[in-house]
Amino acid sequence: MKLKQKVVLLTLAITATIAGTINLPNNTVKAATKTTTITAITDGNVAPFAVKSKSGEITGYDADVLKAVVKRLPQYKLKWKLANFDALLGNIDAGRADIGVNHFGKTAERKEKYLFSKPIFEDKPVFIVKKSNNTIKSFNTAAGKTTPAQVGTGFSLNLEQYNKDNPKNKIKISYVKDYHDLQDVSSGKYDFAYTDLSMYNAEQKEYNIKNVKAVKLQRNKDGNNFDHPYTYFVFGKTAKDKKFQQAVNEELVKLAKDGTLTKISNKYLGSDFSPKVLRE
Repeated sequence: MKLKQKVVLLTLAITATIAGTINLPNNTVKAATKTTTITAITDGNVAPFAVKSKSGEITGYDADVLKAVVKRLPQYKLKWKLANFDALLGNIDAGRADIGVNHFGKTAERKEKYLFSKPIFEDKPVFIVKKSNNTIKSFNTAAGKTTPAQVGTGFSLNLEQYNKDNPKNKIKISYVKDYHDLQDVSSGKYDFAYTDLSMYNAEQKEYNIKNVKAVKLQRNKDGNNFDHPYTYFVFGKTAKDKKFQQAVNEELVKLAKDGTLTKISNKYLGSDFSPKVLRE
């Protein structure tokens, strides 16, 4: 009889323990599963870095790098928001977005207002010209020539800085909303366009425009005034933003060292444009 009582008591104890485990207080369950939603903002029109597909998904090098980062951060959940390019940073200012994902360069003005990730992309800047054009090879040789630009991009900022440094020898900049650099150079609308090799390659893969070519630019030579050509994710400066920035930076280094960034770059850009500095 005593043995049966012990068995019953033991069974009841186990049942109570299981029940207590299942019926955890609500705040304990919430603490275990709580996630912070991060809103990433892009214009969805910067191929091959962040593009809205027909299905509505945001894909591209920048987009997939961020997805790979957040996949390793279970405390965060990612959602996307679309806006015009000139409104992207304003959404971060207003707290309507947490991270800018749009092939952003870093400038002194932006550094005052925003936090930046470690570099995610190492640029190879080029001028696009007609194949018959053998004179435009640098900023100095582009003086007096026409080119399209979008307000606020790293490319337009470099062009503007060149004009400030060379007021008597300016490049003629036309600001546009719809940027069709290969087509506009091909048609003769502009003398040249300033972009990077990965974007040129992506556009040529899609459009195959035969009468244009890419001329590689050497940094700090012949008027080429651009800094080391990296691009970044952009964050606000709140405590939440800084915490997320630090988590992103830690994962970017890991993704670079384990080859994930190279794999994503090869997929979208055709070769490895991931920053070497992340692997050092």
